[in-house]
Amino acid sequence: MISVRVPATSANLGPGYDAVGLALSLSMRIAMDRAQHPEIEVSGTGDELVPRGPEHPAYRAARFVAEVVGEPDAHFRLVQENDIPPTRGLGGSAAALVGGAVAANELFGGQIAAPDLLNIVCELDGHPDNAAPALLGGLVIGTLTPTGISAVRLEPKDLAVAVAVPDFAVSTTAARRALPENVPHRDAVFNVGRSGLLLGALATGEYDLLRVAMQDRLHQPYRAHLVPGLEGVIEAALEAGAHGACLSGSGPTVLAFTPRDLAPAVAAAMKKTFEARGTTARSWALDVDLMGARVEP
Repeated sequence: MISVRVPATSANLGPGYDAVGLALSLSMRIAMDRAQHPEIEVSGTGDELVPRGPEHPAYRAARFVAEVVGEPDAHFRLVQENDIPPTRGLGGSAAALVGGAVAANELFGGQIAAPDLLNIVCELDGHPDNAAPALLGGLVIGTLTPTGISAVRLEPKDLAVAVAVPDFAVSTTAARRALPENVPHRDAVFNVGRSGLLLGALATGEYDLLRVAMQDRLHQPYRAHLVPGLEGVIEAALEAGAHGACLSGSGPTVLAFTPRDLAPAVAAAMKKTFEARGTTARSWALDVDLMGARVEP
């Protein structure tokens, strides 16, 4: 049986909507072997929310890989052990999809080269901002083009991440419907400038710029009503010493970049702010995962 460890991810970082994603040191394990018919076992965080049939994202990805390598009749036994809270904006579905694709590729002897595997997982997920960092690790800036994914990977140094995960889900459909069809030109200019500043700050280590660089006008203001207390949680993170903070993916998780020594305090401050509004929340102090999806012994 092939075992693959895949990190959680945070997408839409600040102004980098649908383009910038980060791998986090919270993970799931996807183990897979050939079988006569679909067999799917799930355990861990939110296991009751994960499908047990062929629609499971890891199984779906494995079947796609099987088609690509000329094994259309292949079936699998799949075991998922999960530490990533589902439906919370931490890329759990993308992680499962990446784990299934990597595990299946290993089962078939690694016939698909790394660049092609990247294209496959990004196409299956529909966006590169979760799938690419889940596969590659680090911070990935990517976009889908007619010829495949174009991406740049960075490894931010001396940087920790605090996340606060409230105990309610945000529907991806509702989050997408909240976005307007058109936005003011000045808001687009606002985000373009801050996107450049965000990537420059993360590439050079000038993290004091992140407070400004992580501001956004393209998705957070329109989704704030889906995450009651969002602005207060971000402000609490900044007051506790975070470099910058934002909504993780479509939410409701809030993420903050912090100095390593302040990550636990920032995470606790965000959790406390959610709970002051009557919302139960969990929090973690995490590292940036630089390894991405990896096959385990």
